[in-house]
Amino acid sequence: MTARSLLVSAALVVALVPAAGLLWLISLPRPHPATPLEVAAEAGSTEEVKRALAAGARPDAPDRYGYTPLVWAAREGRVDAVTLLLQAGADANRRDGSFNGWTPLLHAVHKDQLGVVQALLAAGAEVDRASPNGLTPLMLAAGQGNADIVEALLKAGANPRATAAGPGSVLSQAVLGGNRRVVADLVRAAPGLHLGDGWRDRAISVYSRLRSGWRLIGRLDAVRQGIR
Repeated sequence: MTARSLLVSAALVVALVPAAGLLWLISLPRPHPATPLEVAAEAGSTEEVKRALAAGARPDAPDRYGYTPLVWAAREGRVDAVTLLLQAGADANRRDGSFNGWTPLLHAVHKDQLGVVQALLAAGAEVDRASPNGLTPLMLAAGQGNADIVEALLKAGANPRATAAGPGSVLSQAVLGGNRRVVADLVRAAPGLHLGDGWRDRAISVYSRLRSGWRLIGRLDAVRQGIR
């Protein structure tokens, strides 16, 4: 088998593994809020949130899925509810008790909730607090191709050079995400940033080209040379 064939095969593995993981996730029972505070937080009903808190509901009480009211509000983009819960003592950096172990910030990034991301960062959420497997909010945003959230995280001091054994690097996630603005912003934030020479990074490069035809690797060189 030629070197090119090996790279293409590896690229297909990179493409198929996330798909297999997605099918597994779809098969799991879907979480839903259960307590009055969680229901109010998810719906963004500030009056109901206040009422539940006044009745003694704990803002950090986890449900059977390991989610807290703050997580439910963050996932749905309920900025006002997020603010109320934080003011009531909810921990902006607490990981959920599910298999992911995500913080409210990771949940907000996952659901593309820019307003909540900004509210959590303003309240002191740790911008680089990762999940147990090393996934940072910036890695997640880069992989999803959400340029506005990537910009907000970088402005808050997120590390564009972060790497982890599971998710890889921020840049590799960005190349997989396929958003050229994200790639350009990362390289500008961290001059000299580049994909590694290992099989995984090479496979990601090939996969990106096979999937979209976008020459993101060439885009990296263009940004370094000041070409817009």
